[in-house]
Amino acid sequence: MSEEAAALRTLVADGIADAEFLAHASLLVDAGVPILISGPSDTLTSRVADAFALASPVPGAAQSGLDIDIESGHHFEWLADPTGIGCMDPLAGSAPRSPRSSRLRIRGLLAGLDPLTARTALRALGRGFPAISEASAVDLASLLDRLRSDPHRLPEGDLRGLGLVVILDESRLVAAHLLHKGEATERRAPTLLAVWDARARAWDDFAWAAAPEAAQRCGFTQPEYESRRQERLAILLQGERQ
Repeated sequence: MSEEAAALRTLVADGIADAEFLAHASLLVDAGVPILISGPSDTLTSRVADAFALASPVPGAAQSGLDIDIESGHHFEWLADPTGIGCMDPLAGSAPRSPRSSRLRIRGLLAGLDPLTARTALRALGRGFPAISEASAVDLASLLDRLRSDPHRLPEGDLRGLGLVVILDESRLVAAHLLHKGEATERRAPTLLAVWDARARAWDDFAWAAAPEAAQRCGFTQPEYESRRQERLAILLQGERQ
C-alpha cells in the first residue's frame, strides 16, 4: 500500500471510518479475504468499496488489469466446475481463471443484481475468489436473513464465507463484523470488530480480539501481523496529520 492508500485516508479524514479498523480490514483484503459493504446510501457504499479496491490492487493485475465485474446475466466463464455450485449457464467454465489472480466486484446485492447471478457469485467465494461486494441492507442480521431466504437461498456455509461485513448508515461506518468459516456443525457467531457509539461520537474498537485469527488468515505470525498493522495505521493516520 503506497499512494493507493490515499482513498482510505480520505475515509479517515472525512470521519467515515476509523483508522484502527481500516488498518485491520485493509490487511485482510490484501490477503484476499472477501469484504461486503452494505448500507442505505449507494453513493457512500460505492465510495468505501472503491477505496478498498484502490488500496488493495488485484493480484496479478499486470496480466489481467481488471476486476471481474458481476452484473445481471453474467455468464461465469471464469468459474471452473460451475455445476458444482449450481451454475448451469452454458458458457460458464469456458475460460477458467485462478482465484490467485482475480477478484470479483459484486454490486447491487439485494437490489439491482438478479438473485441467480448474486447467488452464484457469492457461492464462488467458497472457491477462494476474493471479492468486494456492495449491498443495501442496514444491518448484519437483515443482510443474512435476506440472503438465506428466497429468492437467493444462499447456504449457511456460503454465508459464513462472506468474510468482512461493513455496515454503513448515511454518513459513516456503524458496525463491522468478521464472519467465520468452519464445518457445517460449527456455528461461531460473527466477531464484532468496530461499532459507532452515537453518544460518545466515536468508534469502539474490538478488532484486537480478532487479531490472532486475522493474522492466521493473512498468513502472518502474530508479531508479524502486529508490525504490519502498526505500519498500516501510520499510513492511514497521515491524512489526519496534514
